[in-house]
Amino acid sequence: KTGCYQCHNKKIYPITYFFDRSQKMWADKKKLFTSINNLTIVTPSDWLGKYVKQSFLSQYPVITIHNGIDLTTFQPRSNEEKKQKLVGNKKMILGVAGMWTERKGLYDFYKLAELLGTDYQVVLVGLNSRQMESVPKNIIGITRTNSVIELSELYSMADYYVNMTYLDNYPTTNLEAQACGTPTITYRTGGSPESVQEAGYVVEQGDVGSVASIITRNDRKTHEYYRENAVKSFGAEKCFASYLQIYKSVLEASNEEI
Repeated sequence: KTGCYQCHNKKIYPITYFFDRSQKMWADKKKLFTSINNLTIVTPSDWLGKYVKQSFLSQYPVITIHNGIDLTTFQPRSNEEKKQKLVGNKKMILGVAGMWTERKGLYDFYKLAELLGTDYQVVLVGLNSRQMESVPKNIIGITRTNSVIELSELYSMADYYVNMTYLDNYPTTNLEAQACGTPTITYRTGGSPESVQEAGYVVEQGDVGSVASIITRNDRKTHEYYRENAVKSFGAEKCFASYLQIYKSVLEASNEEI
């Protein structure tokens, strides 16, 4: 809002390690960005847009365009044989992350597995080799997959997709799970609630008990319901069309000024 200094995250991008360059970086960015005459800022969530409007970028129009996904790739893919091999007759609770950390809710999944008991199986996708060795025995760990088809199969097999993130903007995994016909439960974190709308469940950060309660009461709707909502709300084409409309309006405004 007013500057940046005494940075506590020097080892996080952009990395500076030994010297705190945050004050100069902030000043350089302000000078560069505010020198642009015709600038429209797009954020993927209303949550992020609210914060942009509190920054030195507030002089520019800020528009939210929610990210979209490929609905032909992420679609229901029934594979009961694969599910039987993975979790048996248990109900499958899925978590997916590119990198599992405490901020992604890794240890909250440990608590959730304890609360759910033996009728449910927590499956985490994206664990590294060290985490695979230390993950509790009541959780099935899967290393990161580069196959979107395999990932969509896992989403489709799950009874619930759970995203207990403590820091996020607009998680694409929430969209992918719903596109595969699976309900999403997420923490009230950043723009994550915007990605479930009326087709999912939102609980307060750290309230693992409420997550377990939603799962065990099992009032979820049909796979078709979540898929239809995703088709209506999350298609990539809808996202692209919104960007094209902005490009056209910006170009028209530029021509009028000329």
